[in-house]
Formats: sequence, C-alpha cells, structure tokens
Amino acid sequence: MTTSKVRKLKTEIPSFPRPYHWVRVRLGDSWRKPRGIDNKLRHAFKGYPPTVNIGYRTPRQVRGLHPRGLIPIRVSSIAELEQVDPSKQCVIIASNIGAQKFARIEAAANQKGVYVVNGKQKKQDLENTNKEGE
Repeated sequence: MTTSKVRKLKTEIPSFPRPYHWVRVRLGDSWRKPRGIDNKLRHAFKGYPPTVNIGYRTPRQVRGLHPRGLIPIRVSSIAELEQVDPSKQCVIIASNIGAQKFARIEAAANQKGVYVVNGKQKKQDLENTNKEGE
C-alpha cells in the first residue's frame, strides 16, 4: 500500500482532546474518559468535541503499519535483520542495544536497503562517546 494512502486512511480520525482542557489550564489535552453524572461530553451534547468510540478504529488494512506502508519489525541483531523483506517490512532497532552495535545493525540495514525507523537515534550517543574518549 502506498505511503499517501496509508497516511490518508490514518489521518481521517479526529483528535480527541481531554474533556474541559480548554477550561482548566493545568489539564493536558491527552484523552480521558468523561465519567461525571451530568457531563455534557459523556451525553454527546451538540457543540462538544467527539468522544472516543469503536467506530473510529483504524481500518484493518492499515492497522499497525508504519506511515510508509511497511510492517515494522523489531530487530536486535544482524541475524534477525537478514530475515527482513525490504519491500514489505521496515526495522525498529531494539532500545536495549548499545550505540556501537546499533551502528553496525544500521549499516547492515542500509546496505540491504531496509528502512530503519529509529535510525539517527543513537548516532549522537556514539559521537558523544567518541569525543569524550579523545
């Protein structure tokens, strides 16, 4: 599936702000279910933002896909990287991997033509350790 089609299908979902975050400054806008007995958002009164419900679920064909239309695969070694199909899958390098091994896996992925989702994440760490060692 193409990148633009995946993005279009995933962005048709409205944003669901936290109820009354526009009234109280201290509240963030991350979603919380309205539970109050007289809550107007819970009763879905006209003029209030939409509430989360099952009808807004992502379509099955794009559910779990990366915005590029690829299936993300978690990789922690070069051996696991060899099983990845670059035309259908992208790679997320595991977070518990050190900077040097991360760089080796990333280089192998680039050589194979596999897209690395979190690619530039550990480069700064590796550069910082090299500068401190000098």
